[in-house]
Amino acid sequence: MKLLLDTNVFIWASIDPDRLSPRATREISNPYNQRYVSIASFWEMQIKQDLGKLPLPGRINEYGSAWMKKLAAEMLLIELPHIGKLADLPPHHRDPFDRIILAQAKFGNFDVVSADSSFSLYDIALIW
Repeated sequence: MKLLLDTNVFIWASIDPDRLSPRATREISNPYNQRYVSIASFWEMQIKQDLGKLPLPGRINEYGSAWMKKLAAEMLLIELPHIGKLADLPPHHRDPFDRIILAQAKFGNFDVVSADSSFSLYDIALIW
């Protein structure tokens, strides 16, 4: 299974895994599953840290690679087809980071791991 970790899940899995649901923990830990984190999550984390809304242990470029390695996750870059897929998403909410993660999931047939209940409004496979 290809898992796309939402930003909150990526943070929790990296520094506070007790916040994950049992199912999320099981799927992220499953060595047969592939784990991905969107570059949009890193962008979101840095912006929120700069605004004082997200306390993190330093600059994302200093610890992001270590977190990815710890989770054996791969970076999912934003590509033009992902941007195009945004037009297919219903306007359930306006968060641009969530929307690009959803578009990437739809385009790449990923299961999304997220605690965000608004993701359930979309036609995606959601794990929580």
